[in-house]
Amino acid sequence: MFNKGKRTFTEDSLKALTKNQDDVQFTEITILSRKAFFIFINGVIDYTEYWKLAQDLTSSYADKIHSYDDLMHFFQPFLINVAHKEEELVTELFDGKIALVLEGKQEALLLNLPNSKTRSLAEPTTERVVRGPKISLIESLSDNIALIRQSTKDQSTVVRKIKTGSEEKKEIAVVYNNNLAKQSLVDEVLSRIEKVKKEDILDSGVLEELIEDTHYTPFPQIQNTERLDKVLASLKEGRVGIIVDGSPFALIAPTKVDMLLQSPDDYYERWIAGSFLRLLRYISVFITVFLSAIYISLVSFNSGMIPTELAMTIAGTRQNVPFPPFIEAIIMELTIELLREAGVRLPTPVGQTIGLVGGVIIGQAAVQANLVSSIMVIIVSITTITSFTVPQYSFGLGFRALRFGAMGVAAILGLYGTTLFFIIFITHLAKLTSFNEPYLDLRQLFNKKKQRDFLIRLPKKAGNN
Repeated sequence: MFNKGKRTFTEDSLKALTKNQDDVQFTEITILSRKAFFIFINGVIDYTEYWKLAQDLTSSYADKIHSYDDLMHFFQPFLINVAHKEEELVTELFDGKIALVLEGKQEALLLNLPNSKTRSLAEPTTERVVRGPKISLIESLSDNIALIRQSTKDQSTVVRKIKTGSEEKKEIAVVYNNNLAKQSLVDEVLSRIEKVKKEDILDSGVLEELIEDTHYTPFPQIQNTERLDKVLASLKEGRVGIIVDGSPFALIAPTKVDMLLQSPDDYYERWIAGSFLRLLRYISVFITVFLSAIYISLVSFNSGMIPTELAMTIAGTRQNVPFPPFIEAIIMELTIELLREAGVRLPTPVGQTIGLVGGVIIGQAAVQANLVSSIMVIIVSITTITSFTVPQYSFGLGFRALRFGAMGVAAILGLYGTTLFFIIFITHLAKLTSFNEPYLDLRQLFNKKKQRDFLIRLPKKAGNN
């Protein structure tokens, strides 16, 4: 398709290469008594700046340009490279550059007049907090890096840019504090990203799956966030931030279970309130995964462990229900998950109505129809509410999926199966790693410094980091 050797550029040959691209524009001018032409893609460049530059070139400064060196000097503020091959020129063209070609020359000037289409800064939509900074990252890589530079003002903050893929050349930035991050961690992150050859990295979620330690787990081994303050805090902890051009979500590596259960609210509010909320999340995670399984185990296999009055109440609510507790739970859990998914996909006002009203109406109708017991509706409602307390959405998805596994084991083996599932669950977390760092690191319980910010957050004192 392309001419591999060094040869003279012509308008016909370049038009032949871009003949199916209707947004590629050729504009002819005369420079140094020679025919020349600009090539660019409409909408990608700053057209106002380009038009001013073209007007100056052909009128105001025309009599001052007597040689090719004068021409290059004129374009110096915008000149970024010189292309010697058609392949190189077309690649830069689709990267948003303007090419200026003089017929008969064996090179083309590449100018940078970008007109990036980006949205304005806004509040985070998936990680809301009551108190704290309200700035989120956006889809522009350069703007995100500028936000980090503007906020940290630390010369130790290093930004390394990498381009992946052979055709699209997706740009990825690796950000870290040179004094705090381990060099081995930085090298590992850079090495994994450089090995990525995939072309369609439209979001950081695609890159996350390509560079994580293991694929066979429901849990994310790399933290993702759209909050600028989380990225800045992670750099101060010696971790590495990864920002993908076109994605408003940054990746943070390595990560641990306790980090995924922390929220900015823990640090911006009083330490007692922050500690209470954090402990509440740990309890909520256990309830999310195991409450339905424990109920199924007790009602189906170990009813003797239930207090007599409570057992009689449960039996009364189940008197006309034709299904065993496991089928009850599956019906209600799947219904809630479907409602939750529908609420996410529908427009915001409609989605909120479907989630709230739909859950209430379906739950009440199911009880009246004797398809499920009223206590099962309560159990499922509690597990649904507790699943919303996990700050990291992708982390919460893993617990929601495991809930069905816990219910299945409980329906077969009772409390023994539930206990066995819990042991396997903890063992799996302990085996996971994030960039060769332990995912569930209980050694922090025995480290006096790290104890201050693990299960609870102890008060900060002046002069202490």
